[in-house]
Amino acid sequence: MHRRAAIPRSLLTRPTLARVRQLALIGTGWSLIGLGALMSPLPGPFGFPVALAGGGILLRNSADARRLFVRLKRRHPRLLSPVERIRVKLRHRRNAAKAKAAATA
Repeated sequence: MHRRAAIPRSLLTRPTLARVRQLALIGTGWSLIGLGALMSPLPGPFGFPVALAGGGILLRNSADARRLFVRLKRRHPRLLSPVERIRVKLRHRRNAAKAKAAATA
């Protein structure tokens, strides 16, 4: 006789607000990358900053995107060094703001 498999309890729980927020940010990141690609043929540098912002959002919220970025960075370091410099600068700025907020609190 064939017995049905029980539904895992993890599928029965409702997604938490943090997971929904993370999925929304991942969708926003991909949308901005797509919008940047569509804007790239326009005159002016409009497409690259939009796509870069989408990539930043995606890198902060997706482990798969981070793994892919690290792999590409190791294969093509000269190509992605400007992006890495921007990431490091923003990370230092964010950490300094956190330290300043902690010192004042």
